Amino acid sequence: MRVNGYWGISLSSYGLRFLLCALQTLLLYSLLNGVASAQGLPFLPAGDSRLRHEVELNRDEERVPLSTTWPIPLDDIPERYRETTRSVDQPGSATDAGWFLQGGANPTKLRVYEQTPRESAEAGVRAGWAAGDYSGGVVRFSYALHPSDQMHYRLDGTYASWKLGNWWATLGAQERWWGPGWDGSLIFGNNARPMPGVTLERASSIAPQSKWLSWIGPWRLVTFLDRMETSRPDYGKINFWGARVTFAPITGVEIGLTRTAQLCGVGRPCGLRTYFDMLTARKNLIVDESGNPDINSKPAGNHSAIDVRWHIGHSPVSIYWQEDGEAIYSTNYGPTQTLQLAGIELAGRSINEGRTRTFLEYADTACEGSAIGQPYAVNFGCAYEKDTYLAGYRFRGRSIGDAMDRDGRRFTLGHMYTDEAGRFWQLRLRRLEINRGGVAEPGLVPHTLSTVPRLYWTIEPSVGGQFHQFNYTVGGALDQTNTFVYGPGGDTGFGHKIGYSGHFFASISASW
Repeated sequence: MRVNGYWGISLSSYGLRFLLCALQTLLLYSLLNGVASAQGLPFLPAGDSRLRHEVELNRDEERVPLSTTWPIPLDDIPERYRETTRSVDQPGSATDAGWFLQGGANPTKLRVYEQTPRESAEAGVRAGWAAGDYSGGVVRFSYALHPSDQMHYRLDGTYASWKLGNWWATLGAQERWWGPGWDGSLIFGNNARPMPGVTLERASSIAPQSKWLSWIGPWRLVTFLDRMETSRPDYGKINFWGARVTFAPITGVEIGLTRTAQLCGVGRPCGLRTYFDMLTARKNLIVDESGNPDINSKPAGNHSAIDVRWHIGHSPVSIYWQEDGEAIYSTNYGPTQTLQLAGIELAGRSINEGRTRTFLEYADTACEGSAIGQPYAVNFGCAYEKDTYLAGYRFRGRSIGDAMDRDGRRFTLGHMYTDEAGRFWQLRLRRLEINRGGVAEPGLVPHTLSTVPRLYWTIEPSVGGQFHQFNYTVGGALDQTNTFVYGPGGDTGFGHKIGYSGHFFASISASW
Protein backbone atom coordinates (compact mmCIF):
# COMPACT_ATOMS: atom_id res chain seq x y z
CA MET A 1 0.00 0.00 0.00
CA ARG A 2 1.43 3.39 -1.00
CA VAL A 3 0.19 6.49 0.80
CA ASN A 4 0.73 9.69 -1.21
CA GLY A 5 0.89 12.04 1.75
CA TYR A 6 -2.89 12.00 2.05
CA TRP A 7 -5.86 9.88 2.93
CA GLY A 8 -6.32 9.10 -0.71
CA ILE A 9 -4.55 5.82 -1.42
CA SER A 10 -2.88 4.03 -4.30
CA LEU A 11 -3.61 0.48 -3.19
CA SER A 12 -1.92 -2.82 -3.84
CA SER A 13 -4.12 -5.90 -3.49
CA TYR A 14 -2.71 -6.52 0.00
CA GLY A 15 -3.31 -2.92 1.03
CA LEU A 16 -6.88 -3.00 -0.25
CA ARG A 17 -7.64 -6.24 1.59
CA PHE A 18 -6.17 -4.87 4.80
CA LEU A 19 -8.13 -1.63 4.53
CA LEU A 20 -11.42 -3.40 3.77
CA CYS A 21 -10.91 -5.85 6.66
CA ALA A 22 -10.20 -2.97 9.03
CA LEU A 23 -13.24 -1.11 7.76
CA GLN A 24 -15.50 -4.16 8.17
CA THR A 25 -14.23 -4.63 11.72
CA LEU A 26 -14.99 -1.02 12.62
CA LEU A 27 -18.43 -1.20 10.98
CA LEU A 28 -19.26 -4.39 12.92
CA TYR A 29 -17.98 -2.84 16.14
CA SER A 30 -20.03 0.31 15.64
CA LEU A 31 -23.20 -1.71 15.00
CA LEU A 32 -22.73 -3.98 18.03
CA ASN A 33 -21.60 -1.14 20.27
CA GLY A 34 -24.73 0.89 19.61
CA VAL A 35 -27.41 -1.77 20.10
CA ALA A 36 -28.33 -0.63 23.59
CA SER A 37 -28.56 3.11 22.88
CA ALA A 38 -28.06 5.58 20.08
CA GLN A 39 -24.98 7.22 21.58
CA GLY A 40 -24.44 10.63 19.98
CA LEU A 41 -21.18 11.33 18.13
CA PRO A 42 -18.75 14.07 19.16
CA PHE A 43 -19.55 16.56 16.36
CA LEU A 44 -22.15 17.85 13.94
CA PRO A 45 -20.36 17.95 10.58
CA ALA A 46 -19.92 20.86 8.19
CA GLY A 47 -21.58 20.94 4.77
CA ASP A 48 -25.27 20.29 5.51
CA SER A 49 -27.27 23.50 4.93
CA ARG A 50 -30.45 22.01 6.38
CA LEU A 51 -28.66 21.15 9.61
CA ARG A 52 -26.93 24.52 9.80
CA HIS A 53 -30.25 26.31 9.16
CA GLU A 54 -31.71 24.55 12.22
CA VAL A 55 -28.66 25.28 14.38
CA GLU A 56 -28.72 28.97 13.42
CA LEU A 57 -32.42 29.18 14.36
CA ASN A 58 -31.56 27.73 17.77
CA ARG A 59 -28.61 30.11 18.05
CA ASP A 60 -30.84 33.12 17.41
CA GLU A 61 -33.16 31.88 20.16
CA GLU A 62 -30.17 31.54 22.56
CA ARG A 63 -30.49 27.74 22.75
CA VAL A 64 -27.09 27.18 21.13
CA PRO A 65 -24.12 29.27 22.36
CA LEU A 66 -22.05 29.60 19.14
CA SER A 67 -22.64 28.70 15.50
CA THR A 68 -19.98 30.02 13.09
CA THR A 69 -17.30 27.32 13.59
CA TRP A 70 -18.00 23.95 11.98
CA PRO A 71 -17.92 21.10 12.89
CA ILE A 72 -19.85 21.93 16.09
CA PRO A 73 -19.41 19.81 19.25
CA LEU A 74 -22.56 17.93 20.19
CA ASP A 75 -22.13 19.11 23.80
CA ASP A 76 -23.20 22.58 22.62
CA ILE A 77 -26.59 21.23 21.48
CA PRO A 78 -29.23 20.90 24.25
CA GLU A 79 -30.11 17.24 24.83
CA ARG A 80 -33.79 17.71 23.93
CA TYR A 81 -32.76 18.82 20.40
CA ARG A 82 -30.02 16.27 19.69
CA GLU A 83 -32.26 13.62 18.15
CA THR A 84 -33.68 16.06 15.59
CA THR A 85 -30.46 18.03 15.01
CA ARG A 86 -28.55 15.57 12.87
CA SER A 87 -26.93 15.61 9.46
CA VAL A 88 -27.96 13.46 6.52
CA ASP A 89 -24.37 13.60 5.20
CA GLN A 90 -22.68 11.86 8.15
CA PRO A 91 -23.68 9.21 10.71
CA GLY A 92 -25.65 10.71 13.58
CA SER A 93 -25.04 8.13 16.28
CA ALA A 94 -23.15 4.96 17.18
CA THR A 95 -25.99 2.88 15.73
CA ASP A 96 -25.92 4.67 12.38
CA ALA A 97 -24.18 2.74 9.60
CA GLY A 98 -25.00 2.56 5.94
CA TRP A 99 -24.06 3.43 2.38
CA PHE A 100 -24.09 6.53 0.18
CA LEU A 101 -23.92 7.36 -3.50
CA GLN A 102 -23.47 10.80 -5.03
CA GLY A 103 -22.50 12.25 -8.35
CA GLY A 104 -23.23 14.82 -10.97
CA ALA A 105 -23.06 15.82 -14.59
CA ASN A 106 -20.44 18.54 -15.08
CA PRO A 107 -19.88 19.00 -11.31
CA THR A 108 -19.55 22.64 -10.36
CA LYS A 109 -16.24 23.91 -9.01
CA LEU A 110 -18.00 26.75 -7.19
CA ARG A 111 -18.64 24.79 -4.02
CA VAL A 112 -20.53 26.64 -1.28
CA TYR A 113 -21.70 25.51 2.17
CA GLU A 114 -23.08 22.24 0.87
CA GLN A 115 -21.78 18.73 0.31
CA THR A 116 -22.19 18.90 -3.47
CA PRO A 117 -20.10 16.31 -5.35
CA ARG A 118 -16.54 17.26 -6.25
CA GLU A 119 -16.33 14.39 -8.75
CA SER A 120 -18.63 12.86 -11.37
CA ALA A 121 -19.45 9.95 -9.03
CA GLU A 122 -18.53 8.72 -5.57
CA ALA A 123 -19.85 5.73 -3.63
CA GLY A 124 -19.02 4.34 -0.24
CA VAL A 125 -19.97 3.14 3.21
CA ARG A 126 -19.93 4.92 6.56
CA ALA A 127 -20.55 4.23 10.23
CA GLY A 128 -20.48 5.99 13.55
CA TRP A 129 -18.92 4.60 16.70
CA ALA A 130 -18.78 5.70 20.32
CA ALA A 131 -17.53 4.44 23.67
CA GLY A 132 -19.49 6.16 26.40
CA ASP A 133 -19.16 9.94 26.27
CA TYR A 134 -15.37 9.97 26.21
CA SER A 135 -14.60 8.79 22.67
CA GLY A 136 -16.29 8.45 19.31
CA GLY A 137 -15.96 9.11 15.63
CA VAL A 138 -16.89 8.27 12.07
CA VAL A 139 -15.55 5.75 9.58
CA ARG A 140 -16.23 6.82 5.99
CA PHE A 141 -14.70 4.97 3.04
CA SER A 142 -15.45 5.79 -0.60
CA TYR A 143 -14.38 5.29 -4.19
CA ALA A 144 -14.40 8.28 -6.58
CA LEU A 145 -14.85 7.90 -10.34
CA HIS A 146 -12.55 9.97 -12.58
CA PRO A 147 -11.20 12.12 -9.69
CA SER A 148 -9.51 15.37 -10.64
CA ASP A 149 -6.66 14.67 -8.17
CA GLN A 150 -6.25 11.00 -9.24
CA MET A 151 -7.11 9.80 -5.72
CA HIS A 152 -9.80 7.12 -6.15
CA TYR A 153 -9.92 5.70 -2.63
CA ARG A 154 -10.80 8.17 0.09
CA LEU A 155 -11.35 8.42 3.83
CA ASP A 156 -12.66 12.00 3.77
CA GLY A 157 -14.82 12.66 6.82
CA THR A 158 -13.22 9.86 8.86
CA TYR A 159 -12.12 10.81 12.36
CA ALA A 160 -11.63 9.48 15.89
CA SER A 161 -11.95 11.71 18.97
CA TRP A 162 -11.06 11.29 22.63
CA LYS A 163 -12.36 13.53 25.41
CA LEU A 164 -9.93 14.99 27.92
CA GLY A 165 -11.87 17.04 30.47
CA ASN A 166 -13.63 19.72 28.43
CA TRP A 167 -11.47 19.12 25.36
CA TRP A 168 -11.73 16.85 22.35
CA ALA A 169 -8.51 15.53 20.81
CA THR A 170 -9.20 14.36 17.25
CA LEU A 171 -7.25 12.46 14.64
CA GLY A 172 -8.68 12.40 11.13
CA ALA A 173 -9.78 14.39 8.09
CA GLN A 174 -12.81 16.55 8.90
CA GLU A 175 -14.57 19.04 6.65
CA ARG A 176 -14.41 22.56 8.13
CA TRP A 177 -16.20 25.85 7.65
CA TRP A 178 -14.98 28.89 9.58
CA GLY A 179 -17.09 32.01 9.30
CA PRO A 180 -20.69 33.31 9.09
CA GLY A 181 -21.05 33.25 5.28
CA TRP A 182 -23.48 30.93 3.50
CA ASP A 183 -21.93 31.08 0.03
CA GLY A 184 -18.29 31.39 1.01
CA SER A 185 -15.65 31.62 3.72
CA LEU A 186 -12.67 33.79 2.89
CA ILE A 187 -10.19 31.95 5.09
CA PHE A 188 -11.38 28.34 5.45
CA GLY A 189 -14.30 26.67 3.69
CA ASN A 190 -15.12 23.18 2.48
CA ASN A 191 -14.20 23.81 -1.17
CA ALA A 192 -11.00 21.76 -1.00
CA ARG A 193 -10.94 18.20 0.26
CA PRO A 194 -10.18 17.85 3.99
CA MET A 195 -6.57 17.33 5.03
CA PRO A 196 -5.47 14.69 7.55
CA GLY A 197 -4.22 15.94 10.88
CA VAL A 198 -4.69 16.33 14.61
CA THR A 199 -7.09 18.77 16.31
CA LEU A 200 -7.64 20.05 19.83
CA GLU A 201 -10.84 21.94 20.69
CA ARG A 202 -13.22 22.74 23.51
CA ALA A 203 -16.03 20.23 23.96
CA SER A 204 -18.46 22.72 25.50
CA SER A 205 -18.49 26.49 25.02
CA ILE A 206 -19.33 27.25 28.63
CA ALA A 207 -18.52 30.79 29.77
CA PRO A 208 -15.68 31.48 32.23
CA GLN A 209 -16.72 31.46 35.88
CA SER A 210 -14.23 34.12 36.91
CA LYS A 211 -15.76 37.54 37.57
CA TRP A 212 -12.84 39.03 35.63
CA LEU A 213 -13.46 36.94 32.51
CA SER A 214 -17.21 36.29 32.57
CA TRP A 215 -17.72 39.20 30.16
CA ILE A 216 -16.34 36.98 27.38
CA GLY A 217 -19.47 34.86 27.47
CA PRO A 218 -19.54 31.43 25.81
CA TRP A 219 -16.27 30.78 24.04
CA ARG A 220 -14.69 28.10 21.92
CA LEU A 221 -11.11 27.44 20.81
CA VAL A 222 -10.08 25.15 17.95
CA THR A 223 -6.53 24.52 16.82
CA PHE A 224 -5.15 21.89 14.45
CA LEU A 225 -2.08 20.82 12.52
CA ASP A 226 -2.72 19.15 9.14
CA ARG A 227 -0.49 17.79 6.41
CA MET A 228 -0.78 18.95 2.79
CA GLU A 229 -0.09 16.78 -0.25
CA THR A 230 3.29 15.17 -0.87
CA SER A 231 3.69 16.45 -4.43
CA ARG A 232 3.27 20.19 -4.99
CA PRO A 233 5.00 22.51 -7.45
CA ASP A 234 6.66 24.39 -4.58
CA TYR A 235 7.39 22.13 -1.59
CA GLY A 236 6.08 18.71 -0.63
CA LYS A 237 4.67 17.77 2.79
CA ILE A 238 3.82 21.32 3.88
CA ASN A 239 2.21 21.62 7.31
CA PHE A 240 -1.05 23.54 7.50
CA TRP A 241 -1.84 25.07 10.89
CA GLY A 242 -4.97 26.85 12.00
CA ALA A 243 -6.54 28.28 15.13
CA ARG A 244 -9.89 29.95 15.74
CA VAL A 245 -11.48 31.42 18.84
CA THR A 246 -15.13 32.48 18.92
CA PHE A 247 -16.97 34.17 21.78
CA ALA A 248 -20.26 35.94 22.48
CA PRO A 249 -19.71 38.91 24.84
CA ILE A 250 -23.11 40.47 24.03
CA THR A 251 -26.45 38.74 23.53
CA GLY A 252 -26.90 37.98 19.84
CA VAL A 253 -23.32 38.87 18.90
CA GLU A 254 -20.69 36.27 17.96
CA ILE A 255 -17.10 37.26 17.19
CA GLY A 256 -14.53 35.04 15.51
CA LEU A 257 -10.75 35.49 15.31
CA THR A 258 -8.83 33.15 12.99
CA ARG A 259 -5.22 32.45 12.02
CA THR A 260 -3.95 29.93 9.48
CA ALA A 261 -0.47 29.32 8.12
CA GLN A 262 1.46 27.16 5.69
CA LEU A 263 4.90 26.27 7.02
CA CYS A 264 7.68 23.68 6.86
CA GLY A 265 7.85 21.37 3.83
CA VAL A 266 10.65 19.41 2.19
CA GLY A 267 13.72 21.66 2.06
CA ARG A 268 12.23 24.29 4.40
CA PRO A 269 13.16 24.93 8.06
CA CYS A 270 10.79 23.20 10.47
CA GLY A 271 12.02 23.45 14.04
CA LEU A 272 10.46 24.90 17.18
CA ARG A 273 11.91 28.27 16.21
CA THR A 274 9.95 28.14 12.95
CA TYR A 275 6.69 27.64 14.85
CA PHE A 276 7.57 30.38 17.32
CA ASP A 277 8.35 32.83 14.51
CA MET A 278 5.09 31.89 12.80
CA LEU A 279 2.95 32.31 15.93
CA THR A 280 4.51 35.65 16.84
CA ALA A 281 4.65 36.87 13.21
CA ARG A 282 8.38 37.54 13.54
CA LYS A 283 10.20 37.85 10.20
CA ASN A 284 6.79 38.08 8.57
CA LEU A 285 7.47 41.24 6.60
CA ILE A 286 5.77 41.35 3.23
CA VAL A 287 7.67 42.08 0.04
CA ASP A 288 7.15 45.85 -0.01
CA GLU A 289 8.13 46.38 3.63
CA SER A 290 11.70 47.47 4.30
CA GLY A 291 14.22 45.50 6.27
CA ASN A 292 13.59 42.00 4.96
CA PRO A 293 14.26 41.68 1.23
CA ASP A 294 14.88 37.93 1.50
CA ILE A 295 11.40 36.43 1.34
CA ASN A 296 12.85 32.93 1.79
CA SER A 297 13.62 33.83 5.41
CA LYS A 298 9.90 34.09 6.16
CA PRO A 299 8.84 31.18 8.38
CA ALA A 300 5.32 30.80 6.96
CA GLY A 301 2.62 31.99 4.63
CA ASN A 302 0.12 33.56 7.02
CA HIS A 303 -3.57 34.41 6.93
CA SER A 304 -5.65 36.15 9.57
CA ALA A 305 -9.36 36.90 9.70
CA ILE A 306 -12.00 38.52 11.87
CA ASP A 307 -15.73 37.95 11.54
CA VAL A 308 -18.86 39.10 13.35
CA ARG A 309 -22.44 37.84 13.26
CA TRP A 310 -25.16 39.89 15.00
CA HIS A 311 -28.72 38.70 15.46
CA ILE A 312 -30.67 41.89 16.12
CA GLY A 313 -32.81 41.54 19.24
CA HIS A 314 -36.11 39.70 18.83
CA SER A 315 -36.29 40.50 15.12
CA PRO A 316 -35.78 37.92 12.33
CA VAL A 317 -32.77 39.91 11.05
CA SER A 318 -29.07 39.03 11.36
CA ILE A 319 -26.11 40.75 9.74
CA TYR A 320 -22.59 39.39 9.34
CA TRP A 321 -19.16 40.42 8.09
CA GLN A 322 -15.78 38.77 7.53
CA GLU A 323 -12.40 40.27 6.67
CA ASP A 324 -9.42 38.15 5.69
CA GLY A 325 -5.86 39.49 5.70
CA GLU A 326 -3.54 37.88 3.19
CA ALA A 327 -0.54 38.99 5.24
CA ILE A 328 0.22 40.23 8.76
CA TYR A 329 2.41 43.23 9.57
CA SER A 330 5.28 42.23 11.83
CA THR A 331 5.17 45.48 13.77
CA ASN A 332 1.51 45.85 14.80
CA TYR A 333 0.10 42.40 13.86
CA GLY A 334 -2.56 44.10 11.75
CA PRO A 335 -3.94 42.37 8.63
CA THR A 336 -3.14 43.79 5.24
CA GLN A 337 -4.06 42.91 1.63
CA THR A 338 -7.62 42.34 2.83
CA LEU A 339 -10.58 40.47 1.34
CA GLN A 340 -14.18 41.23 2.33
CA LEU A 341 -17.48 39.38 2.81
CA ALA A 342 -20.77 40.75 4.19
CA GLY A 343 -24.37 39.66 4.34
CA ILE A 344 -27.84 40.07 5.81
CA GLU A 345 -30.33 37.30 6.54
CA LEU A 346 -33.97 37.00 7.65
CA ALA A 347 -35.04 33.78 9.31
CA GLY A 348 -38.02 32.38 11.18
CA ARG A 349 -39.76 29.17 12.25
CA SER A 350 -43.38 29.84 11.31
CA ILE A 351 -43.45 31.39 7.87
CA ASN A 352 -45.76 29.52 5.45
CA GLU A 353 -46.00 26.72 8.03
CA GLY A 354 -42.30 26.01 7.75
CA ARG A 355 -38.87 27.23 8.72
CA THR A 356 -37.34 29.69 6.28
CA ARG A 357 -34.23 31.77 5.72
CA THR A 358 -33.42 34.37 3.06
CA PHE A 359 -29.96 35.90 2.74
CA LEU A 360 -28.17 38.43 0.58
CA GLU A 361 -24.39 38.06 0.53
CA TYR A 362 -21.48 39.92 -1.07
CA ALA A 363 -17.87 38.72 -1.30
CA ASP A 364 -14.71 40.13 -2.90
CA THR A 365 -11.52 38.05 -3.13
CA ALA A 366 -9.28 40.72 -4.68
CA CYS A 367 -6.77 42.26 -2.26
CA GLU A 368 -8.12 45.66 -1.17
CA GLY A 369 -10.92 45.22 -3.72
CA SER A 370 -13.53 46.37 -1.18
CA ALA A 371 -11.33 47.67 1.62
CA ILE A 372 -13.06 49.87 4.19
CA GLY A 373 -11.23 53.02 5.20
CA GLN A 374 -7.97 52.09 3.46
CA PRO A 375 -6.53 54.18 0.62
CA TYR A 376 -5.05 51.24 -1.31
CA ALA A 377 -5.88 50.43 -4.91
CA VAL A 378 -7.17 46.98 -5.81
CA ASN A 379 -4.32 44.49 -6.18
CA PHE A 380 -5.05 41.71 -8.66
CA GLY A 381 -3.01 38.51 -8.59
CA CYS A 382 -2.52 38.80 -4.82
CA ALA A 383 -5.14 36.82 -2.92
CA TYR A 384 -4.41 33.16 -2.11
CA GLU A 385 -0.94 33.55 -3.65
CA LYS A 386 2.10 33.30 -1.36
CA ASP A 387 5.57 34.67 -1.95
CA THR A 388 7.11 31.76 -0.01
CA TYR A 389 4.74 28.95 -1.05
CA LEU A 390 4.29 29.71 -4.73
CA ALA A 391 1.60 27.06 -5.33
CA GLY A 392 -0.62 29.24 -3.20
CA TYR A 393 -3.32 28.77 -0.59
CA ARG A 394 -4.68 25.66 -2.25
CA PHE A 395 -4.97 21.92 -1.67
CA ARG A 396 -5.26 19.35 -4.44
CA GLY A 397 -6.27 21.85 -7.09
CA ARG A 398 -8.86 23.82 -5.08
CA SER A 399 -8.76 27.01 -3.03
CA ILE A 400 -8.76 26.46 0.74
CA GLY A 401 -10.62 29.74 1.16
CA ASP A 402 -13.44 30.96 -1.06
CA ALA A 403 -14.28 28.72 -4.03
CA MET A 404 -13.97 31.75 -6.38
CA ASP A 405 -10.20 31.66 -5.80
CA ARG A 406 -8.51 35.05 -6.16
CA ASP A 407 -9.89 38.21 -7.80
CA GLY A 408 -13.53 37.15 -7.67
CA ARG A 409 -16.62 39.13 -6.79
CA ARG A 410 -19.98 37.59 -5.94
CA PHE A 411 -23.52 38.74 -5.17
CA THR A 412 -25.82 35.96 -3.92
CA LEU A 413 -29.52 35.96 -3.11
CA GLY A 414 -30.44 32.72 -1.39
CA HIS A 415 -33.59 31.21 0.06
CA MET A 416 -34.01 28.09 2.22
CA TYR A 417 -37.22 26.49 3.35
CA THR A 418 -38.00 23.40 5.42
CA ASP A 419 -41.60 22.33 4.87
CA GLU A 420 -43.96 20.38 7.14
CA ALA A 421 -42.87 17.08 5.62
CA GLY A 422 -39.20 17.80 6.44
CA ARG A 423 -38.17 18.45 2.85
CA PHE A 424 -35.47 21.09 2.51
CA TRP A 425 -35.72 23.45 -0.47
CA GLN A 426 -32.99 25.83 -1.66
CA LEU A 427 -32.72 28.43 -4.39
CA ARG A 428 -29.63 30.57 -4.97
CA LEU A 429 -29.25 33.32 -7.58
CA ARG A 430 -25.74 34.63 -8.21
CA ARG A 431 -23.80 37.17 -10.16
CA LEU A 432 -20.14 36.11 -10.24
CA GLU A 433 -17.05 37.79 -11.62
CA ILE A 434 -14.21 35.28 -11.84
CA ASN A 435 -10.53 36.29 -12.16
CA ARG A 436 -11.58 39.82 -13.02
CA GLY A 437 -7.97 40.99 -13.13
CA GLY A 438 -7.17 38.50 -15.91
CA VAL A 439 -3.95 37.38 -14.17
CA ALA A 440 -3.46 33.80 -15.31
CA GLU A 441 -0.53 32.59 -13.23
CA PRO A 442 1.27 34.88 -10.74
CA GLY A 443 2.80 31.88 -8.94
CA LEU A 444 3.48 28.29 -9.96
CA VAL A 445 -0.14 27.29 -10.66
CA PRO A 446 -2.86 28.99 -12.69
CA HIS A 447 -6.18 30.25 -11.40
CA THR A 448 -8.21 27.16 -10.43
CA LEU A 449 -11.38 28.28 -12.26
CA SER A 450 -10.39 30.45 -15.21
CA THR A 451 -7.23 32.01 -16.63
CA VAL A 452 -9.30 34.79 -18.27
CA PRO A 453 -12.00 37.08 -16.84
CA ARG A 454 -15.50 35.60 -16.80
CA LEU A 455 -18.90 36.88 -15.69
CA TYR A 456 -21.50 34.32 -14.58
CA TRP A 457 -25.21 34.61 -13.94
CA THR A 458 -26.30 31.48 -12.09
CA ILE A 459 -29.57 29.99 -10.84
CA GLU A 460 -29.21 26.96 -8.55
CA PRO A 461 -32.24 25.10 -7.13
CA SER A 462 -32.17 21.93 -5.00
CA VAL A 463 -34.39 19.83 -2.76
CA GLY A 464 -33.62 17.16 -0.19
CA GLY A 465 -35.69 14.90 1.98
CA GLN A 466 -36.54 11.34 2.91
CA PHE A 467 -38.36 8.73 0.82
CA HIS A 468 -39.07 5.58 2.81
CA GLN A 469 -35.66 4.65 4.28
CA PHE A 470 -33.65 6.67 1.76
CA ASN A 471 -32.26 10.19 2.20
CA TYR A 472 -31.93 12.09 -1.06
CA THR A 473 -30.81 15.43 -2.46
CA VAL A 474 -31.33 16.53 -6.04
CA GLY A 475 -30.24 19.82 -7.55
CA GLY A 476 -28.65 21.61 -10.43
CA ALA A 477 -27.59 24.94 -11.85
CA LEU A 478 -27.84 26.88 -15.07
CA ASP A 479 -25.08 29.36 -15.93
CA GLN A 480 -24.86 32.14 -18.46
CA THR A 481 -21.18 32.88 -18.97
CA ASN A 482 -19.59 35.96 -20.50
CA THR A 483 -15.95 35.23 -21.33
CA PHE A 484 -13.90 38.36 -21.87
CA VAL A 485 -11.35 38.33 -24.68
CA TYR A 486 -8.53 40.77 -25.30
CA GLY A 487 -7.34 41.47 -28.83
CA PRO A 488 -3.82 42.45 -29.94
CA GLY A 489 -4.49 46.00 -28.80
CA GLY A 490 -5.04 45.07 -25.15
CA ASP A 491 -8.06 46.83 -23.68
CA THR A 492 -8.88 48.46 -27.02
CA GLY A 493 -9.46 45.03 -28.52
CA PHE A 494 -11.84 44.05 -25.72
CA GLY A 495 -14.87 41.84 -26.42
CA HIS A 496 -16.73 38.90 -24.99
CA LYS A 497 -18.34 35.60 -25.81
CA ILE A 498 -21.61 34.40 -24.31
CA GLY A 499 -22.16 30.74 -23.50
CA TYR A 500 -24.45 28.55 -21.44
CA SER A 501 -23.74 25.54 -19.27
CA GLY A 502 -25.62 23.32 -16.87
CA HIS A 503 -24.80 21.29 -13.79
CA PHE A 504 -26.71 18.48 -12.13
CA PHE A 505 -26.04 16.66 -8.89
CA ALA A 506 -27.78 14.03 -6.80
CA SER A 507 -27.05 12.02 -3.70
CA ILE A 508 -28.78 9.14 -1.97
CA SER A 509 -27.98 7.34 1.25
CA ALA A 510 -29.53 4.79 3.54
CA SER A 511 -28.80 3.02 6.83
CA TRP A 512 -28.86 -0.69 7.39
